[in-house]
Amino acid sequence: MVDQWTNAEQTQLYFSAFRLSANGMAFFSEEGLFLRVNPAFGKQIGYPEEALNGMPWEPVIHPDDRKQIHSIMKDLANGMTVSHPFEARLIRSDGMPIRCSVTAPVVPPPTGQPAALFVQILESDAGSDSLYRTLIEQSTDVVSMHDLSGRILYISPSCRALLGYEPVELIGKNVYDLFHPEDLTKIPGITAPMETAPELPLISYRIRTKNGGYVWFETSGRITGNEHDSENGQTVICISRDISSRKQTEQQLMKTNELLQKISSIDALTGLANRRFFDERFAKEWRHAMRFSTPLSVILLDIDYFKRYNDTYGHHDGDACLQYVAEAMRHAAKRPGDMIARYGGEEFVIVLPVTDGRGALYVAERMRSEVERLRIPHRGSAVSSFVTASLGVATMIPVRNVSLRELIIRADKALYRAKQEGRNRAIAYGDE
Repeated sequence: MVDQWTNAEQTQLYFSAFRLSANGMAFFSEEGLFLRVNPAFGKQIGYPEEALNGMPWEPVIHPDDRKQIHSIMKDLANGMTVSHPFEARLIRSDGMPIRCSVTAPVVPPPTGQPAALFVQILESDAGSDSLYRTLIEQSTDVVSMHDLSGRILYISPSCRALLGYEPVELIGKNVYDLFHPEDLTKIPGITAPMETAPELPLISYRIRTKNGGYVWFETSGRITGNEHDSENGQTVICISRDISSRKQTEQQLMKTNELLQKISSIDALTGLANRRFFDERFAKEWRHAMRFSTPLSVILLDIDYFKRYNDTYGHHDGDACLQYVAEAMRHAAKRPGDMIARYGGEEFVIVLPVTDGRGALYVAERMRSEVERLRIPHRGSAVSSFVTASLGVATMIPVRNVSLRELIIRADKALYRAKQEGRNRAIAYGDE
């Protein structure tokens, strides 16, 4: 890729790398002066950059190392090749020594130009470029640099293992094009302006791999550079790691929790809602009906002479009978919003939102008929030779000064009347 650049572009790249490097670098001339230093060099030895350019280099070289540097300079001036770096010591402004590498530039000077030596600091508070490069290239996390639009300027080799791409395939692409469409809203700067703080929020998202699949990434980022610098501008440095295994565990845990929640809300024998869930749902429907002044109906259903059924056929057949009755009730209550629960023993409760008394009585009669249509033999019944049910129906428009238990009480009273009047019937509260 670099071979396709113009000489001017290459010069700008190398100069930018020299200027922006965190590693101190400088050039010595054979006349004994600093030809050029980068900002990191001046900072790391404690002198202003502008003071070093054109300044004699001997005062900042350890006395024991000056002779060898002069020898290398002489060899260069005589046209000899200097290929191996020589380790020397610089003297910082506070008098402390600091190691550096001294060698000839990789590209020799044009004919007629003075020879120069390249000096690179080997230890500093900022560390070395080679150390950073090693850390980045060996890291299992993906290290990347982007402009503020999301265009990838650099990406570490770990993208091969995690995404299947060679780094060169991603340079210049917009990273947002690889995001799962459902996760685009999580990107800072897409749905809201980019954060002005250097640290960006930690985000997790799905990113497309080269084979078309997706992996879960978790990314932290930091904005670098100066927004007022028209030449370099701001960039975003990101550290991303594959959290697919963690996400899979989280999703499995979520499904398990949902299953446990469902199990805790269901009656194990009949598969209907249990008493606890009924209490929660009934309270919710009561509040909703109160808010919108809509009728709320409740049906209580009791299997006639069920104790005698158990005594006659045994508890195993009794459990089967409850299951058959539960299925018949499901068949009769067809609206999605209707709820059927096992209220206790052989008693069931049905909640019918936005249903007036007439509609509730119709549903109750249909349930009674469905149970009777099962034609489950019942020798112990005093009302029929088959299993039957009695039902009580009550309807109210909830108001604040009335307890929700009042509706259950009324349905229970209607159920008691149904039993008193011969069973195998549905009675509405208030009917005489």
